[in-house]
Parts: sequence; C-alpha cells; structure tokens
Amino acid sequence: MSNITKGNITLDKKIARETTQYLHEGEIIVPDNKPDIASLLISDANVLIERAEAGSGRVAYTGLLLLNVSYLARGATKQVCGLKASHTVDDFLNMEEITPASTAEVSAVIENVEYKVINDRKIGFRAVLSVAAAGITKETSEIITDIDGEGIGASQLLKSELKINKYILSRRETVTAGEDITLSAGKPNIREVLWCGVTVVGRDVKTTRGKASVSGTLNVNILYKGDDDKTPLYIEQEIPYTVSAESDELTENQFADVNVYAGETNVNVKPDVDGEDRVLSVEAAVNASFNIYALDSLQVLEDAYSLNQTAKIEKSEVKYSKLICRNKNQTQIKEVITLPPESPEVLQIFRAKGDVFLDETKVIDDKVIAEGFIKCDVLYIAGSDETPLYSYKCDIPYRQVIETKGARAGCIVHIESVIEHAGVNMLSGKEAELRFLLCFNVSVSEERSGAMITSIEFTDMTREELAAAPSMVIYTAQKGDTLFNVAKKYNTTTDDIASINEIEPTDKIFAGQKFLIVKRTNL
Repeated sequence: MSNITKGNITLDKKIARETTQYLHEGEIIVPDNKPDIASLLISDANVLIERAEAGSGRVAYTGLLLLNVSYLARGATKQVCGLKASHTVDDFLNMEEITPASTAEVSAVIENVEYKVINDRKIGFRAVLSVAAAGITKETSEIITDIDGEGIGASQLLKSELKINKYILSRRETVTAGEDITLSAGKPNIREVLWCGVTVVGRDVKTTRGKASVSGTLNVNILYKGDDDKTPLYIEQEIPYTVSAESDELTENQFADVNVYAGETNVNVKPDVDGEDRVLSVEAAVNASFNIYALDSLQVLEDAYSLNQTAKIEKSEVKYSKLICRNKNQTQIKEVITLPPESPEVLQIFRAKGDVFLDETKVIDDKVIAEGFIKCDVLYIAGSDETPLYSYKCDIPYRQVIETKGARAGCIVHIESVIEHAGVNMLSGKEAELRFLLCFNVSVSEERSGAMITSIEFTDMTREELAAAPSMVIYTAQKGDTLFNVAKKYNTTTDDIASINEIEPTDKIFAGQKFLIVKRTNL
C-alpha cells in the first residue's frame, strides 16, 4: 500500500505585453484675470496613470494629462503669462488572456503634443500617448508531492527544484513633497509665476520587513516675472522625496521594480518676514508604482517507480519564469547642439529636459544591448522681444552595452531607463552642450517548463512479471540517460547501480559508459 501526499502549487503566468497609441484632444481656456494670447512661447506636458483595473479580455486605466504653457500677451508691453491645465485620461486596452483575477500594470509616455491658438482666449492641443500594459495571473494546480510505501525508497523518487520569480504585490502610492524657496538678495520681488517644471532625479529603492521605499530628489525649475517687469527670471531647486508602500508580505530579501512620476505641482507666492513677496511655496505630488517580487524555490516530484509494482503516471507540464540576472548600468551622454537659423539667440538657458525612448533590445552571451534616443527639450530666455522665451527640441541617439551574466538569445529582457541628471552649458548664442546621466535598470529572465506528477496509480506485479525481468545485464549508456532512468528501466535502484559499479549515486553518466546491473526484486 502506497501513501500519496498531495499539495497545491501556485505559479505566475505572465500575460504578453500589449501597446497602443492613445490620442487626446482638448482645449485650454485663458482665465478672466489673464490677458489675450498673441503667440505661444514654451510648453511642457506630463502623463500620469493613476489606476489600472483588469477585466475580461481588457485593462481599463485612468490618469491625468498635465499641461504647462507660457504665452506672449497682446499689447505694447509684450507681457509673458503662464497657464496650467489638467485633463483626464480614461480608456482601455484589449488583452486577450487577462481576467478580473489578474494583476495589471499600465504605463504611458508622451510621444508628441501639438498646440494651436484657436482664438485670443483659447488654445487647442493634440496629445499622442504611447500606452503599454502587462499582466500577471496566478494559476494553482494540485500535484503529488511525495510517495511512501513498500518497495518505494527515496532513490525511486525523482524530485527537482524549480527556482522561480514569484510576484508578491503591487502598490500605487502618492506623497506631497514641498519646500519654501526664498529669493536671494538682488532679485526683484515676485509678481507672477509663469511656469514650473518638475523632473524626478534619482531613485534609491529599498525593501525591508513590512515596507518598500524609494527616495530621490525633484528637480524644480520655476520661471517667474519680477515686479520690475523686465526679462523673466528663473530659479532651480532640488526637493527631496520619499515614497513608501507598507505590507505584512514584504521582507528584506525581496526586490522591487519602481516607477516614479511627478504629478500636479502648485507654486504659491508668499510674503517673507518683511512682508514682501519673495517666497515661492512649492508642493509637488510624487507618485510611485511598486511591483514587488521574490526569488522562490519549489520542490516538485517529476517521476517515481516501485520495485514490486507498476505505476500509471499522469504528468502536467507547467511554465514558469526564472530570473537570470539583475543589473544597473550608467552612462553619460554628451551632445553639442547648434540652433537652426530660425531659432532666436540664447540669452540664458534655464532648463534642459530629456525623456528616454527605447527602440531596440538585443541579447547576446552575457550582454544586453539597448538602443534608442533621448527626446530633449531645451528651454531658454531668448534675445527677442517677439519671442522672449523659446523651446528647442531635438533627439539624441544612444547605444549601451550592459553586462548581464547568464543572458543569452531567447531570454526576456525588461529595461527601465531613466535620466538621473540633466545639465547644460551655454557655449554661445547658438550653441550649447547637453549632458545626460542615463541609468539602466535591467532584469533578464527565462521562460522554462517542468513536468509534475498530478496522478499516480500502483498495481502489484505478478510473479510472472517479476520473473521476466533479467537478473543481470551489462548496459551501455545512451545519450540522455540518467542513473534514475536506467534504474527504473531495470527494476533496481540508483544506490545499487552505484555500489556495484563503484560510482556515486549522484554522478552524471555519459554515452558509451558500461554498467553491471543486478535485478533487485524478490520473487
């Protein structure tokens, strides 16, 4: 009589990544307290996905499209004014294999935004977003984990260890990072904030028991109008942030993939201790999405046999993901840009921003090659009354080779590429050097499969069946043989074969190797 122990195994099934384009058109209305529009000067846009929900065959998502525009007002004074607007993003993406029980993750980047002055009080815009969605579904199966009985020893059970990437949880968290910035002496008082841009710089990720966190800084660029009504002025400030996600499921041995986005930012003018408008109070929403994983080991029963019984075995093949390598890599990208003749000359550059786009990923032995471009936006104060502020956009290509031990063709690569730092040096009225510190967070995994026993039935052998097996044989190993398979075939054990042939039961055997095998059964 054999005692069969059963148990459940839960594995993550990754759902193929889907991408689509999302087109959003809308209008920005000038409020009553601002003058009419003469022409547009500079603009900035960010997209933030706030919620993703898996359904039957599709993922619904919502978020915000944040727009920041500066314009030149009508009138002899040529006043520069700023506008902010937010529009809701609400759509879905079809994913055939996803279900309401799945976990979905959605990200979006802005490919292009076009603005057009409709009339003196209205700006139209057309934004094209690239939206990507991925999903994970947990699948649970009942399997046989152990067998104990007469004629069945430990050496007759073939067990293997599956090393898997186990999805733990996802969290979206938002905090507000803020700081009061006081103007330095010599700068005029603040009359109006014209424009504010926020970029996330640095991502230090940690996982501890009960908590995962990400820390870094926000690079805040503020353009404002002084009470002297001269050329717009700007301030650059770094504000620290920390976003945390808490759960009893978190431990220090897990790892986190974290995306951080700057959300809505408010800048208010406050009086200083002397009552003058010289303080800029900044409050910026920082949004982080955490995806937590752990390396896990599962022991499964692949095969079994008895010396006195025949076994009818049913097996199920499962697929799972194994982490091969995780690595970080940095590179500095430098490029000297020359403004075209139609662009006004530079008086002062106040911001260089870059968004990273990945075009192609190649995997060769122990290396990943990433190719793409940085979409750059250089904002500067120009020497032109008609265009006092100007935005110059360009693309800078990159190619980076990243060491990833164990990576090979056929592996699955996930790359998160972010700009850790952006800098710019003005070389002349028409030239500038751009510098970007580009950071790559790379994970390489491999889809593997394994066989597990889901059902087994034992039937006692007859005396005739036992007698029919040869009592002794000289066996020549074939390609692909293992000691377990040979022992099962000739109704003996790996320990007996090893003892008779003076080898270890765990030794690998090779084609052409000869063994003396003696039958183990008792008639």
